[in-house]
Amino acid sequence: MKTSDWTVKTLLLTIVLLLGVIALRPYFEPGTSVLAQASRFDHVQIVATGFLYKGQPGLLVLDKRNANVWFIQRTNDRFEDPVFLIRLPFEKLDHAPQ
Repeated sequence: MKTSDWTVKTLLLTIVLLLGVIALRPYFEPGTSVLAQASRFDHVQIVATGFLYKGQPGLLVLDKRNANVWFIQRTNDRFEDPVFLIRLPFEKLDHAPQ
């Protein structure tokens, strides 16, 4: 019984030392820089998540580059190809109201 007690204490000490090395490693290594990239679709804004178009549920999405509004149908946890709905005339917002 004395040898198994010694073995357990040795294993526990080894585990504690290794966890300490893992916990202290970021303090001794030089800092690594992280590079961030712009999102591929950062120009897309979700207008409505529960939108019905022709009786089918889906997403209503606005492309902020050209003011196009798209509908993306959702069927059985899958998204279908986008369907173009309308282009909003944002240029008219600069004019005086009539």
